[in-house]
Amino acid sequence: MKIGTTLSKLLTVTGGLIVVAGASGTAHASTMSVTDFNAFDALTNTNLVEDFEAFSQKDQPLPSFVSNGNTYTGLAGFPYSNVWVSSPGYTNYGVPVTTSSILTANGDEDFTVEFGTPTEAVGFDTYLNAFGPATVSVFGTTGILDTFVLSHDPTTVGFLGILASEEISSIRWTTVNGGIINTGIDNILQGTEIESASTPEPKSVLSLVALGVLGFGSRLLKGKSL
Repeated sequence: MKIGTTLSKLLTVTGGLIVVAGASGTAHASTMSVTDFNAFDALTNTNLVEDFEAFSQKDQPLPSFVSNGNTYTGLAGFPYSNVWVSSPGYTNYGVPVTTSSILTANGDEDFTVEFGTPTEAVGFDTYLNAFGPATVSVFGTTGILDTFVLSHDPTTVGFLGILASEEISSIRWTTVNGGIINTGIDNILQGTEIESASTPEPKSVLSLVALGVLGFGSRLLKGKSL
């Protein structure tokens, strides 16, 4: 093989890597979810924004309400689309008896939470029933970012943490047959993701790859000159 041809091909490979790395750096917002609170806590700096304990309009259907800067809006339910904050002591959830105030609905649960302060990390306790999983849609300023399907033992309280590379403006919670057995969320955490110093930026990865390819080419040229 001619040296010029070899070097040309190496440069072509490097150019291809530049295109790939560039595309990675400008891709759409990335998201991830975790279902373990401790794992979420290790990745984020968050504050408890809402636990519904001090909310005064409990145990009644509301079309929507604002609390601690967030807006909660019902998209389904009976006798009209509503959200409902249940007091502790309910026995019509998947768990045997509730011990805290929970955001749910009268009828089937389908509601949105619009964050007064958009956040790149949000987490909350989850209550499911045995009829099916919860669907959690995540929205940013540009539209939907991702959709997560959540399943866990309905007799226990679960957790869902969501992280996004752009700010989350709202979420939508949708479940199955909430009019028979309630579902809902509680203890909403909001904050930021902890930046990891161990994760190289795309440009750094590109530089390392390019140097490696060019270094290989240099060794090849030296070998050919002997």
